[in-house]
Amino acid sequence: MEIITLIKMLFTSKPSDFFEVELMPMKHFPFKGYKYMMWCGRIVYHKENEEKVKNEINTEIGRRSIRHETLHLRQAENQAGDSWVRYYWRYFVEWIKGNPIIHPSKSAYYTIPFEVEAYALEETEGAELYYDTNLLKSKYTLENKKQTYRDHREDWKDYVKTL
Repeated sequence: MEIITLIKMLFTSKPSDFFEVELMPMKHFPFKGYKYMMWCGRIVYHKENEEKVKNEINTEIGRRSIRHETLHLRQAENQAGDSWVRYYWRYFVEWIKGNPIIHPSKSAYYTIPFEVEAYALEETEGAELYYDTNLLKSKYTLENKKQTYRDHREDWKDYVKTL
């Protein structure tokens, strides 16, 4: 039934309903390999990790994760006309452009402009408060993204901070 809850959230709220993201434990989400997932203004995490999340959330790692996910909220507010459906559609299209079927899905994920921007800014104090909508297209949309990812796979998160 969690999938029904997630689908309902797409249509019962909009990005401007949230100033900051809220924590939301779930049994089956986020997908394997991901600690957190921003979904409709909530940071979804596995319920089995609840104690770990509560301990981590006030650490530097936790604040960086909150900032990363809050940047996705700002992107949705500013890039998708205040519609979760529009934001996730654009996110999905960018993921498909990365060709996850032919290429490893990890590179498709890491080269989505929304993710490039969030990783580049997650360590910048206040980035989520002073979000600049102009940077997403001009600074964080990569040319030759597959090759760029292959060239920087080992230091990807450090590389995107140099953009």
